Amino acid sequence: MRRLAVLVLLLAMPAVAQDGAAQDGAALFNGGDGLQPRLGGADGPVLPQGQFSCTGCHGADGRGGTEGGAQTAPAIGWTSLATATPQRPAYDEPAFARLLTQGITPSGRTISARMPRFQGSDQAIAALSAHLRDLDAWERQGLGADTLTVALPADPAAREAALAAIAAFNRDGGTFGRRVMIGDPAFLDLDATITILLPRLHRAEDARVQRLLSDDSGLRPYQENSQARRVADTMDRVGPHLARLLSQGIEVQAVGPLPQAMGWALRNGRDARAAHAYAATLAALTLLRDLGRQPTRSRFEDMLERLDLDPMIQVYRQIGP
Repeated sequence: MRRLAVLVLLLAMPAVAQDGAAQDGAALFNGGDGLQPRLGGADGPVLPQGQFSCTGCHGADGRGGTEGGAQTAPAIGWTSLATATPQRPAYDEPAFARLLTQGITPSGRTISARMPRFQGSDQAIAALSAHLRDLDAWERQGLGADTLTVALPADPAAREAALAAIAAFNRDGGTFGRRVMIGDPAFLDLDATITILLPRLHRAEDARVQRLLSDDSGLRPYQENSQARRVADTMDRVGPHLARLLSQGIEVQAVGPLPQAMGWALRNGRDARAAHAYAATLAALTLLRDLGRQPTRSRFEDMLERLDLDPMIQVYRQIGP
């Protein structure tokens, strides 16, 4: 998902940056155009323009990484630079220019020679720092002092489920004093998020079913016309047959979305598909809360890729008369 976010970021940047300096800053950041790199130091060998760019090591979102080699490159969004750390004071514009051209931090430390020293005009350096601020603006787009905006799914059933999950989440306190609201620009696109989470939620349910079958040799997967007296399967597969199975006195262990999602679906006459959309929305909102008071879109998307969905499912055991 982060790759998708980075693509959206690159496509969106020209629209966000309206003045010429900010547009030039994007070209400087992504391609190195307008800056002359020198290898190893401010008086080192001159390298061709465009051979090195900020994106190459720090990522298109400025969050750092190892794109440029084994050594990790730090985050360089302006919020990161302008925040003091135990190792250095905060950067301002002159300190940023000194880092770029001489490789010296506000504390006076000389950074690794792995990063070239870049020579350029004052206007080019100012444009680059403006672009770093644009990166931060994108990261926090839709994040207000007491609200966090989301875009709803297009599918009517998923939309209704998402609205119900948002209402429940807000009743539970929202996220660090922020209520989740529907708005534009959105911090979170629930349509894309639910689309990503639903297949993973189904895989988590399938995996839980397999564990049940492995741990209990008396259980059988649901099959039509089977003579098994104890069955285990997902709610999607066994749910439509549940009343008949229970009337025959068969024990059913059905794996489905967490009780909050299933309860909402049952109360409102909605099917398991809607319950899954509710659970996926609640998983995304809970992850936002876990990210703390100052979440960023990239960090949310990175964490979403690793999100454990096992807590969002439940085993429902029912035995007929």
